Amino acid sequence: MTYVVRILGRAQADVDDVYLWLRRSSPTGAVAWYSAFLDRYTGLGENAMSCALAPEAARLGIELRQAFFKTRRGRSYRLLFVVTSGEVRVLRVRGPGQRPVSKRDLPAVPE
Repeated sequence: MTYVVRILGRAQADVDDVYLWLRRSSPTGAVAWYSAFLDRYTGLGENAMSCALAPEAARLGIELRQAFFKTRRGRSYRLLFVVTSGEVRVLRVRGPGQRPVSKRDLPAVPE
C-alpha cells in the first residue's frame, strides 16, 4: 500500500532547527543533511510498515515507528512516525544523543 506522508508541526520544527544549526558551521553539510532527510521522508510512502517499532512504542502505548537516515559522516537520525488513516504522520525527528521521546514530546495523533 502507498501512503500519503505528512510532517507535523513539531517534526518540521525539528528539521528546521537541525538545518539551521548545521548551516551555521557548514552550509554544504546542512544541504546534504536535508537531502538525506528528504530521501528517507519521501520513501516512507512506500515502505512505512517495514520500519521497526521505536524503542519508546511499548512505554507510550502507541505504534510509534522509526526510520533511520545517516549523514555522510555517519551520524544517524531518526524519523518517528505513526501510520494512521492511510497516512504516515511524522511526529518528530531526533538526532544523535537526544533522549528518547515521552508523551509530552509528541503531538496528539487523531485517528
